[in-house]
Amino acid sequence: MQIIQSGIFRMAGRGRAAVRRNAVHLLSFLIPFSVMLGIFIYNGVFPFGDWSFMHSDMYHQYVPFLSEMLHKIRSGDSLAYSWNVGIGSNFVALYAYYMASPFNWLMLLFPDAYLIEFMSYLVILKIGFCGFTFSLYLSGHFHSKSLALVPFSVFYALSGFLAAYNWNVMWLDCIFLFPLIALGLELLVSCGRIRLYCISLALCILSNYYISIMICIFLVLYFLLLLFTCRKSLSQIPRLFLRFALFSGLAGGMAAVLLIPELAALQLTKFTRFDFPEELKFYFTTIDMLARHCINVAVETGLDHWPNLYCGVAVFLLVPLYLANRRIALRQKAARFGLLAFLLVSFSANIPNFIWHGMNYPDSLPCRQSFLYIFLLLTLCCEALLRIRECSFRAVGFAFCLALGTVLLFEKLMEGDEAYPVGSFLLTAVFLCLYGAFLYVTRREEAVPKDVLEEMPSRRASGTGKRALFLSALLLLVTAEAAVNMYQTSCSVTSRSSYLKDNGSYAALAERIREEDPDFFRFEKTQRRTKNDGTLIGFPTASLFSSTANGHVEELYETLGMSHSKVFYCFDGATPLTSSLLSVRYLFSRSAGEDSRLYELVGQEGEIYLYRCRYTLPLGFWTKTDPDLVCPLEYGLEQEAANPIDRQNRMVKALGIEGELFISAGAGSNADSTVVSIEEPGHYYAWVGNSRVNTLNMECGGESQTFEKLKHRYICDLGWHDPGETVSLSSEDSGNLELSVYRLDYQVLDAAVSDLGSTAMTVDSFDSTHIDGHIRTEQSGGLILSIPYEPGWTVLVDGERITPALFADTFLHIPLDAGEHTVQMSYRPAGLTLGILVSLFCLFAFLFLAFRPSLQRRSDPGTKGGLL
Repeated sequence: MQIIQSGIFRMAGRGRAAVRRNAVHLLSFLIPFSVMLGIFIYNGVFPFGDWSFMHSDMYHQYVPFLSEMLHKIRSGDSLAYSWNVGIGSNFVALYAYYMASPFNWLMLLFPDAYLIEFMSYLVILKIGFCGFTFSLYLSGHFHSKSLALVPFSVFYALSGFLAAYNWNVMWLDCIFLFPLIALGLELLVSCGRIRLYCISLALCILSNYYISIMICIFLVLYFLLLLFTCRKSLSQIPRLFLRFALFSGLAGGMAAVLLIPELAALQLTKFTRFDFPEELKFYFTTIDMLARHCINVAVETGLDHWPNLYCGVAVFLLVPLYLANRRIALRQKAARFGLLAFLLVSFSANIPNFIWHGMNYPDSLPCRQSFLYIFLLLTLCCEALLRIRECSFRAVGFAFCLALGTVLLFEKLMEGDEAYPVGSFLLTAVFLCLYGAFLYVTRREEAVPKDVLEEMPSRRASGTGKRALFLSALLLLVTAEAAVNMYQTSCSVTSRSSYLKDNGSYAALAERIREEDPDFFRFEKTQRRTKNDGTLIGFPTASLFSSTANGHVEELYETLGMSHSKVFYCFDGATPLTSSLLSVRYLFSRSAGEDSRLYELVGQEGEIYLYRCRYTLPLGFWTKTDPDLVCPLEYGLEQEAANPIDRQNRMVKALGIEGELFISAGAGSNADSTVVSIEEPGHYYAWVGNSRVNTLNMECGGESQTFEKLKHRYICDLGWHDPGETVSLSSEDSGNLELSVYRLDYQVLDAAVSDLGSTAMTVDSFDSTHIDGHIRTEQSGGLILSIPYEPGWTVLVDGERITPALFADTFLHIPLDAGEHTVQMSYRPAGLTLGILVSLFCLFAFLFLAFRPSLQRRSDPGTKGGLL
């Protein structure tokens, strides 16, 4: 009978332990999930209103790119290449950079019309996963199932990092996988288990290689920390180094199917051209950074370098308590605080910051590795709470006074800083007082400490109603703090209907034209919602905003006076000549009055008008060349010129055409404003020579127009003007405009485009990865194709493979002899085959090693092989 009773008691105890363990993980998921869902509902995010949770890159990149991916999958189109991504781009590289999360494939279960909602609510789900996986880490790290783990899981999921970057859905997989990677690394070091580490790291690298760079750097540092604190014998250290290197390498190798093609594609971007800093500089002080732990501090997502460090104001209390605990080994304190200090310095110092971000300075969105600091800090604080009974009342009181004094010091030092709104420090102090009262009461009643001390050695689940009440109050307090900070600093919304407005009109017009005109050509827009409207709506275009953008195209756009930067190239600044070189045949506009000498109205859908460009060139056009395959256009392009408009004049002259394409209309180049008197009718353009001027205001006849973001150096299209009009040009930016104004000569334009298009390639058929065409030439020369060079292209002329040259170091340029020729082109991403082979090899190697019994027997004594 006693045996039966003891068995029943053991089973009941195990059941209660399982319930508590599951409750910890479930609450760690549900609280962040519910907070985000509540904010969505309160903000009226669809379907609870007409607002949408789209911000920054989610608005401009993720939704358009996933739209293109969804279209390709549903239509059975190749995922290797897309003509809708800029003027043509490697889609595998785009997928690897932006869309590799396995969760994105779930969008196939939803209607296309709700892609925005799929992505928005996927953010909520992944934030819940962040809390869930961090609770798994804490439970495994401390061998505890206490509800005291939940607050730290909540703050990890609703930290300042995620308040700033929760819209960055492509990073979130790495954020919620990282606690599993860290737990796997600890298991690898402590008992030789390798499966959790290798599998989670491989998934992380596969999901987003960029954030994985930072995780891998941290793993090296954390591995050294573990070696320093775990007191392994000298004979064990070489084996641990070998295992760490081997299974880290296998994890990367299993992701090679995307890594190798991505690496090949990145060679064409400007991100591989880095200049290591020559001098160590610091952006701000440690005090400045520590103050960002306060509640409601404005998140930084711009060009400033501020890290987003908020992870609950209780850290001000718990860090001193961790240091005051004499039972925590000095070696462990020194190692963890040393790593924390290094991470803090990395936020402020330019050289570590440069290294953390993959040997590049981030283009906005600073300190993208700050979630690693938050992870380490919360782990340290969690240990302080779990071992609070080991601290004296004096230590608790001292920690509270120190924390409150620190916040008061921040209030004094940060006075007037707009990042700290009114009440930020007061609210921080209020929550500190509440947390201090909680620590005092629980320490006095020995509620939490007793719970912890009983669970950590024996894992017995026992508690009282008072203890449950205290923990419930703590969870409510934590939820309130995290929700207030998240609501105040994050989750901005934008109009859903405005984002989708007229997309149907654009799509209908594009589809109608494609049915009437099956040739290869591109569309563009006078006004665009994003630079990726081609992927958002579904048509070939000449604009792209992507970190995988071809750097040679960006440089060509810069040379021709079109909008560009390190991460995009855009049609803004195009002239009829540059538009024709890009094979732009149709132009969308919201105006019914576009210049009729340049554009012919061919359709209308709602408020959108579609024009056919009167001056355009086909995908491939023939031009005469010298023995080095350099054509006259390229001669003109490479000549020194005063500005891009002057350079286009030189290009036309190099063709042997008399006259200026753009005739100078004069301007006051040494003033901050000028008035141009129109003497001849025509289409006018302007160039602002002062790179410090970012806006140009034009007024004429009671109408006005503003050209913004001139820092991207593009030609301003002033439009058609009649004689007698006066055009006022000015800027509110300081400095002289250094302005030049020109009038387009239509006769010279017609002669230039006619000359270039006189012998053209006829496109017989094309799809995403193939182009077949033919051309007849009267003499030897070169065929210029408005297709950007990538190493994945294979070109056959008359059935024989040739190596194409390059026009302006950008476009494919195929040498041709006189006569009739067939041209066949096919595309396969460079490195894809090698990546598949490497991934398969590493996968088989991992399976062989991970499930080999002899490997498990060589694990440290007293451990089990298990899944971990």
